[in-house]
Amino acid sequence: MIFEYMSVLTSVISTFSRAGLNVVDRNQFRKEKICPFVIGYWNNLLPILILFPILLCTPAISYCIDDLISLPIIFLSILIQVVGYSFSYAFKTLRVTDIAVLSKSADITVPIILAITGYLFISVGFILLLPAVLIAFVFSAGVSALKKSFPSSVVLVLALTSQGVFAYLMGLHETLSRDSWGLLSAAFSVLIWRFIFSGLLLLNKDSLSNTFIFPKQQLSYSGFYLRGFLTAVTQVSFVFAISSNELSIVWPILNTTGLIGAIFAYLFLGERFSRIDCIFIAFAFLITLIAVAELHYEKF
Repeated sequence: MIFEYMSVLTSVISTFSRAGLNVVDRNQFRKEKICPFVIGYWNNLLPILILFPILLCTPAISYCIDDLISLPIIFLSILIQVVGYSFSYAFKTLRVTDIAVLSKSADITVPIILAITGYLFISVGFILLLPAVLIAFVFSAGVSALKKSFPSSVVLVLALTSQGVFAYLMGLHETLSRDSWGLLSAAFSVLIWRFIFSGLLLLNKDSLSNTFIFPKQQLSYSGFYLRGFLTAVTQVSFVFAISSNELSIVWPILNTTGLIGAIFAYLFLGERFSRIDCIFIAFAFLITLIAVAELHYEKF
């Protein structure tokens, strides 16, 4: 019973922290005009500094070496970072509400790809959920924003789909079935490889001397520390949430991130959030619930 409550608690924490991340990212990439590659590198540093002392003083350290050389964790970390970049570019032209709707399409594309490759069986009607979500996204964003964001929107859906398919095919069940310290080690290892990968991309973009100079002129201290803290909380709480055996409860909670993020964007960024936006997000949430019921996520 305690573990069931813990899974619900961690999923709620993950939902609110991810919603907060969406708002911080939207503010950074739209208003402050920060390069996603620069912010991606520095935003991965603080979560590592926050978690390392905890890891060092707990049994989680015993898992760390194996996790750091685990190919599934390495590849998954790279995909997560690519997804992060995709969100960054999408946030330049789309509202938090629009992306909340668009990102739900991955809940449909992942099972479709797995069905095409023979790893999963889905009904024909399941495929119709995808155009339903995409139509809701078009109406939510509007034609003008859609034209500006089309390339980044496509990349975002492809990145989310690749991440979901990879996680399913690589079989992370053994990693997610560990105790709490093992899960903490996995979350920390993902952050380490995200930091390494983002650093390599930044090295390719700029000189070595400029790469490791904190860009004070571009990054506000408040945004840097807030995002670093939220990233650490999100990474850890999400891993703990999806390791639960009660996924039929956890996934609907996690999928309210879009709604919470839209409310936060309205409160803190002054973004438009009307009744019609509520309808679009609710519709996308309903589609997700249908997908969960169809695929029996407890087994999926």
